[in-house]
Amino acid sequence: MEIELLKKVKTANPMILNIANSVTQSDVANGISAIGGSPLMTNYDKEIASITKMANAVCVNIGTLNQEQNKLSLELLKQAKKYSKPSVLDPVGIGAVPERLSFIKELCEKETPDIIRGNAGEIASLVDISWSAKGIDSIDEDKTDSIDEIAKNCAEKYQCVVVVTGATDTIATSDKISHISNGSNMFTVRVGTGDMLSSIIAVFAAVSDGNYYEAAKMACLVFSLSGELVMKETPNVGPSAFSSRLLDQLYTVNVEDIKRWGKYDE
Repeated sequence: MEIELLKKVKTANPMILNIANSVTQSDVANGISAIGGSPLMTNYDKEIASITKMANAVCVNIGTLNQEQNKLSLELLKQAKKYSKPSVLDPVGIGAVPERLSFIKELCEKETPDIIRGNAGEIASLVDISWSAKGIDSIDEDKTDSIDEIAKNCAEKYQCVVVVTGATDTIATSDKISHISNGSNMFTVRVGTGDMLSSIIAVFAAVSDGNYYEAAKMACLVFSLSGELVMKETPNVGPSAFSSRLLDQLYTVNVEDIKRWGKYDE
């Protein structure tokens, strides 16, 4: 685990360009800022090329789809590839909504991202495996033995790093796999935490010198541990206060915290 990436993030202050879910745009921006990055949002096609060139990484979130945003998402991934900028895709809701799945499959066929992050239902749908889902939520989370296979199959199909988030986070390439066991049930209650993580993965990818597997592992570890530490310190906190405390924890989390409390395998 490349724990020192956390220090690199804090020092480099990478700019992350986002096509964000309008429901959680503020959460995403504040999460990027708290961990040490610099957020930039766009919904304007004419600036895509110039600001992608400026950015250090990009993140596409399809939480609130429309025709113009679909075109924008494709163009952003094209520009990211052109300028060799790390790209993260968050395929929100594709496990339950066939129109979203169709769009994401088309998108990935044209411009495959470097990293895909989703819940088990979303990732399973990308490799045509049946999995129960309800809206943005994955239901069959107890099928842990199958998640490794799903993650690796998806990574092989799209030749990218795949992150499956849940009670245990699974990070995979076609031939490597790792697990993060920190976390909190509050992540399933507070809407937007998954969107935050996707963009934070982009933050770590921006300083990883192309090792997106290590970047994804560290982002998941830092984020899940931060949520766990919030609940350890304030076990009765509700979802609203959890959100603000999570930002504070992301701001203060350090290498020593990771070494002491991190639960992961290589």
